[in-house]
Amino acid sequence: MAVNCKNFANLIPDFLADRLDNQELSDFLAHLDACSLCREELSTQYLLYEGLERLETGGPFDLEKELEEVKRTARRRLILRQRLRSIAAALEIVTTALAIVTVYVLAAM
Repeated sequence: MAVNCKNFANLIPDFLADRLDNQELSDFLAHLDACSLCREELSTQYLLYEGLERLETGGPFDLEKELEEVKRTARRRLILRQRLRSIAAALEIVTTALAIVTVYVLAAM
Protein backbone atom coordinates (compact mmCIF):
# COMPACT_ATOMS: atom_id res chain seq x y z
CA MET A 1 0.00 0.00 0.00
CA ALA A 2 1.50 3.28 -1.05
CA VAL A 3 0.89 6.04 1.45
CA ASN A 4 -0.64 9.26 0.19
CA CYS A 5 -1.31 12.41 2.19
CA LYS A 6 -4.88 11.44 3.02
CA ASN A 7 -4.13 8.04 4.52
CA PHE A 8 -0.88 9.32 6.05
CA ALA A 9 -2.84 11.43 8.54
CA ASN A 10 -4.98 8.40 9.41
CA LEU A 11 -1.85 6.33 10.10
CA ILE A 12 -0.25 8.83 12.48
CA PRO A 13 -1.96 7.55 15.66
CA ASP A 14 -0.91 3.99 14.81
CA PHE A 15 2.62 5.20 14.07
CA LEU A 16 2.87 6.98 17.41
CA ALA A 17 1.49 3.90 19.22
CA ASP A 18 3.84 1.55 17.26
CA ARG A 19 0.97 -0.38 15.67
CA LEU A 20 2.10 -0.29 12.02
CA ASP A 21 3.30 -3.49 10.39
CA ASN A 22 6.62 -3.53 8.54
CA GLN A 23 5.21 -2.56 5.14
CA GLU A 24 2.99 0.17 6.55
CA LEU A 25 5.88 1.57 8.58
CA SER A 26 8.22 1.50 5.60
CA ASP A 27 5.66 3.25 3.39
CA PHE A 28 4.83 5.74 6.16
CA LEU A 29 8.48 6.69 6.70
CA ALA A 30 9.14 6.96 2.94
CA HIS A 31 6.19 9.31 2.54
CA LEU A 32 7.29 11.28 5.60
CA ASP A 33 10.71 11.83 4.01
CA ALA A 34 9.15 13.06 0.77
CA CYS A 35 6.27 15.26 1.97
CA SER A 36 6.76 18.45 3.97
CA LEU A 37 3.00 18.88 4.51
CA CYS A 38 2.79 15.46 6.14
CA ARG A 39 5.85 16.22 8.28
CA GLU A 40 3.95 19.26 9.55
CA GLU A 41 0.84 17.12 10.14
CA LEU A 42 2.90 14.60 12.11
CA SER A 43 4.37 17.41 14.22
CA THR A 44 0.90 18.78 14.91
CA GLN A 45 -0.56 15.42 15.87
CA TYR A 46 2.52 14.57 17.95
CA LEU A 47 2.11 17.84 19.82
CA LEU A 48 -1.50 16.92 20.57
CA TYR A 49 -0.64 13.30 21.38
CA GLU A 50 2.27 14.04 23.67
CA GLY A 51 2.08 17.75 24.43
CA LEU A 52 -1.30 17.83 26.13
CA GLU A 53 -0.18 15.20 28.61
CA ARG A 54 3.01 17.13 29.30
CA LEU A 55 1.05 20.31 29.92
CA GLU A 56 -1.03 18.51 32.53
CA THR A 57 2.00 17.05 34.30
CA GLY A 58 4.18 20.11 33.84
CA GLY A 59 7.00 18.08 32.31
CA PRO A 60 9.51 19.62 29.89
CA PHE A 61 8.81 19.27 26.21
CA ASP A 62 11.02 19.67 23.14
CA LEU A 63 8.77 18.77 20.21
CA GLU A 64 11.41 18.69 17.50
CA LYS A 65 13.96 16.71 19.49
CA GLU A 66 11.50 14.17 20.82
CA LEU A 67 9.74 13.68 17.49
CA GLU A 68 13.09 13.15 15.77
CA GLU A 69 13.87 10.47 18.35
CA VAL A 70 10.50 8.81 17.71
CA LYS A 71 11.29 8.72 13.97
CA ARG A 72 14.85 7.41 14.55
CA THR A 73 13.51 4.71 16.85
CA ALA A 74 10.88 3.71 14.26
CA ARG A 75 13.56 3.44 11.56
CA ARG A 76 15.78 1.30 13.80
CA ARG A 77 12.80 -0.87 14.75
CA LEU A 78 11.92 -1.37 11.08
CA ILE A 79 15.48 -2.41 10.22
CA LEU A 80 15.51 -4.85 13.15
CA ARG A 81 12.15 -6.32 12.13
CA GLN A 82 13.36 -6.76 8.55
CA ARG A 83 16.53 -8.50 9.73
CA LEU A 84 14.56 -10.77 12.04
CA ARG A 85 12.23 -11.63 9.18
CA SER A 86 15.23 -12.55 7.01
CA ILE A 87 16.70 -14.69 9.78
CA ALA A 88 13.35 -16.43 10.29
CA ALA A 89 13.17 -17.18 6.56
CA ALA A 90 16.71 -18.57 6.58
CA LEU A 91 15.93 -20.74 9.60
CA GLU A 92 12.83 -22.04 7.86
CA ILE A 93 14.94 -23.05 4.84
CA VAL A 94 17.52 -24.76 7.08
CA THR A 95 14.76 -26.59 9.00
CA THR A 96 13.19 -27.78 5.76
CA ALA A 97 16.56 -28.94 4.44
CA LEU A 98 17.25 -30.84 7.67
CA ALA A 99 13.85 -32.50 7.49
CA ILE A 100 14.52 -33.62 3.92
CA VAL A 101 17.97 -34.97 4.84
CA THR A 102 16.49 -36.78 7.86
CA VAL A 103 13.80 -38.41 5.72
CA TYR A 104 16.41 -39.41 3.15
CA VAL A 105 18.73 -40.90 5.81
CA LEU A 106 15.88 -42.80 7.50
CA ALA A 107 14.68 -44.12 4.15
CA ALA A 108 18.21 -45.31 3.32
CA MET A 109 18.42 -47.38 6.51
